[in-house]
Amino acid sequence: MENIKNIDQFEELKNRGKAVVMLFSADWCPDCRFIDTFMDEIIENNREEFDFYKVDSDARKDICAEAGVMGIPSLVAYKSGRTLAEFIGNDSKTKEQIEEFLEGAKAKL
Repeated sequence: MENIKNIDQFEELKNRGKAVVMLFSADWCPDCRFIDTFMDEIIENNREEFDFYKVDSDARKDICAEAGVMGIPSLVAYKSGRTLAEFIGNDSKTKEQIEEFLEGAKAKL
């Protein structure tokens, strides 16, 4: 999963015609590392509908503020400048919860 480098890249990606999912996380976050154990499978199963990107919440506080993300791990899905779905908070997230989040986002494509 590619890391977002700056707010311009973030804005460009969220305004694209193809839906994107941003995973907000940090290296020190144990719940974020837990998600990493199954995220590749989720990406593989959803690559036709979404492109996936990671936002380092420590390095990109400007993007977190723009997205309204106050806790990690969090996920936000965008398409054509609009927010499709949000899964924001500092609680741990299971594979099943993330799949449910993505199904909700797909329903709004």
